Amino acid sequence: MKNLPSPAPRTSAAPPRRSRRRRAFTLVEMLVATSVMAIVSVGMIRILIQVLNVYYYDTGKILVNKDIRKFTSEMTENATYANYFRIFPSYSNLSRTIDTYVNASDPDQGFTTAIADTSVNDGLSGDCLVLVYKDATDDRKIARLIAYFRAPTNPTDPTSTGPVRRLILDITPSSTLPVFRLIPAISNPAIYPEVVELSRGLANGKLFYNFYDKSIIVKGEIIHRGGMINSRNASATNTYNFTVSPRG
Repeated sequence: MKNLPSPAPRTSAAPPRRSRRRRAFTLVEMLVATSVMAIVSVGMIRILIQVLNVYYYDTGKILVNKDIRKFTSEMTENATYANYFRIFPSYSNLSRTIDTYVNASDPDQGFTTAIADTSVNDGLSGDCLVLVYKDATDDRKIARLIAYFRAPTNPTDPTSTGPVRRLILDITPSSTLPVFRLIPAISNPAIYPEVVELSRGLANGKLFYNFYDKSIIVKGEIIHRGGMINSRNASATNTYNFTVSPRG
């Protein structure tokens, strides 16, 4: 019996060797990707800012309308029950000193310094409204004063925006002194409660207008700014025109 040759062992084909080197991003590809990301980021930021501006604007509108309702209601109640009013140029200009004769019938007696009333007449405007309430038992005397005054944020520019504040003064005992002598000097307006956050006068740059010495016309612009830095587009404004007359 012949010995047959053993079959040759089967050999499998060796798999192709994979290159261990991986292809990296080129500098141009990285610059292009960075530019695309930057453009997308800027677009997203602009959209976010616009959305926030709309949010703050809508919030400001709500606050403006709230201020208008609040101020109208308060002014209607307080002014209607006042006996009369006085309007002054500003809270810091309620009186002035003038030189006057000691005796007008005898000028030779010389001059003296007196304090004069600066309240405005019919057809003029001011930033300080004083409502006057007489004594119920003696109408020659003043028993109470309520003053609304606009305090510009820039004292050197009276036309700048500023909050409207309120001063309530009960006079005990009642006094026969004129109104401008009874109002205390307002050196620090911030201590008085705020009625309207920001306002701009539209009556010749002032807020209160004297209409025939019978009525008060409030002519102004109420402003609420958004909470964003330099958010001009987020500011909400509304003009305010309201007339009220004391009962007399």
